[in-house]
Amino acid sequence: MEVSFPEPRAHSALNNWLAEVRYGDSFALPSRWEVFIDSPAGGNSRKVSMRCESVDLPGRALNTSLDPNMYGIAPEIVDGITFGGTIALTIQASNNLEERVYFEAWQEEAWDRGTWNVKYYKEYVKPMEIYILDQTNFRKYGIKLFECFPKEIGPTQLSSDAAGDIIKIPVTMQYKYWETIDQKRPAKAPWGGAPDVDSSRFISAELLTGKMTAAMDKLANSSKFPGAAAQKGEVSYDYTMPGRDHGGP
Repeated sequence: MEVSFPEPRAHSALNNWLAEVRYGDSFALPSRWEVFIDSPAGGNSRKVSMRCESVDLPGRALNTSLDPNMYGIAPEIVDGITFGGTIALTIQASNNLEERVYFEAWQEEAWDRGTWNVKYYKEYVKPMEIYILDQTNFRKYGIKLFECFPKEIGPTQLSSDAAGDIIKIPVTMQYKYWETIDQKRPAKAPWGGAPDVDSSRFISAELLTGKMTAAMDKLANSSKFPGAAAQKGEVSYDYTMPGRDHGGP
């Protein structure tokens, strides 16, 4: 029995695959990336970002549950969204451990060292960016993590056995959520925050004033409102009692 398909010829033939790899977008490499870290405590953020040896690209998952209201096979429907919550960083330390001090100072923005009182959340969180690069150092993909802070500075084992190794600082960053960085995608308001201002979605004050003036003039000249004066600038309206004119001669 011969089987019929809408497209009988395979689209992933070997020649097509080779052409895509050689002349297309090729592959994304895990060694081609950059990260931008910014601390509310200040410090050399550029140097710390460049010293980052490895970083996790965060994940995301949709929470699902069975819908018992559907007849037949119950489908899984989305009832929420879950972000990873934390990502791991490995930072190469300079000889004075400046990078460790950088994250220590950031953590100390979360509480008062004199009273041990915890500070406000917005005082110690900062965004963070991760980019995937191609082999010519052009950015091909980017992620922005919102409301980040160093949840944990991990321990570093010191040993005299490996004299040629360098000290590496493990850092666990906490974040609230992330979004893909792409100027072609419309901006959306962060959860719990004010929406971003998009001028294309709002009417300017001048345009709105002009439209209101034209509408008032049309209303004043309408025969359905005989109590309104026909001359511009001589009309005032009482919307609680239609037909009453207070501004005529």
